[in-house]
Amino acid sequence: MALLIFAGMAALVFGLDVILKQGIEETLFPGEERTLAGGRVLLRKVYNKGAMLNLLESRPDILKWISALLGAATLLYDALLLRKPRRFVKKTGMMLFTGGAFSNIFDRFLRGRVIDYIGFQTRWQKLTEITYNLGDFAIFAGTALVSLSRFVSFVSRKASSIRPSGIHKSKEAL
Repeated sequence: MALLIFAGMAALVFGLDVILKQGIEETLFPGEERTLAGGRVLLRKVYNKGAMLNLLESRPDILKWISALLGAATLLYDALLLRKPRRFVKKTGMMLFTGGAFSNIFDRFLRGRVIDYIGFQTRWQKLTEITYNLGDFAIFAGTALVSLSRFVSFVSRKASSIRPSGIHKSKEAL
């Protein structure tokens, strides 16, 4: 049952982002911008042939296959992780990551580019110009959750390996 919940989480992120991208594709012209939330959120259609911040933009075919290989590795990791007990935060993070990554991989193969559609009005022009999609936010949130789970695991392992002095009583004292 838990496997279906986690897989459903990844599918939900994937499906919702694909639907939003298609809606943007059909509704906005490239470069057109609409404001939401009192002008703080910007809705616009931007095509990204590269990875984050246009990395490898001039090599979209190489990026497409790198993305596919990393996607396959992610699925393998997910399959191994989901078989393990507990690890709820890490599993949640990986499903968010996987859903977001696969919506962008899907775009690369279907359209040859990724559609980004959410920006934020800031006082810094460079930040205002950056455009994201729901998949990007899911990748970020998933990475944060996986990192948090690893940090908590590391801290708890370290804490359990440290024994404060003076706690052990000798047999004579008992």
